[in-house]
Amino acid sequence: MGLKAYMNDIVEAVVTTAKGMRITARYGVDPKEEVTLQYPEERWEIPEGYRGFLDNDVKKCTACTMCVKVCPIDCISLESVRGADKKMVLASYDINIGRCMYCGLCVEVCPPKSLKHTSGYEMASVDRGELILHFIAEDAAEIKARVARQVAEAAAKEAEAKAAAEVVKPADLSSVAAKAPVVEPKAAKEEEKKPE
Repeated sequence: MGLKAYMNDIVEAVVTTAKGMRITARYGVDPKEEVTLQYPEERWEIPEGYRGFLDNDVKKCTACTMCVKVCPIDCISLESVRGADKKMVLASYDINIGRCMYCGLCVEVCPPKSLKHTSGYEMASVDRGELILHFIAEDAAEIKARVARQVAEAAAKEAEAKAAAEVVKPADLSSVAAKAPVVEPKAAKEEEKKPE
């Protein structure tokens, strides 16, 4: 390597550094060209269609389990029981956002549209248990026990109604039988008509 190549390398380094410093100086001096955002106090405006954390409106949720079935990584779990009115009642609904990849398949397949993406994106934690979102505060066992009591009460009321209906039926049948005309069989009529 000769002296000429060495000097060319030095000149190229100085020119390249000068270009970079010119761009840096322009961003540093021009107030319109602010790039740095003072993060905790200022936040970027979230674009429309952003897929942040998931949120489920449990009042609209029908416990159809479509979101659980379509989730490719099984980060959604739910438990439900059939209530007295034959509809499913949510006992628990949890989403592990530490495993979620925010693909949006669960949101698209939700029939009542109770599952939605929010604009949330901050959930720093040192414990993985904090990354599991619980949408039902009440314990699942308590909900199941309460629904089981309601189903038992409904079944008891239905049994009482059937028993009351059966008690009424025999009395109705005897009054209907008293009012009905007596029909004699043809053979008995023919025997009466035959002379001896």
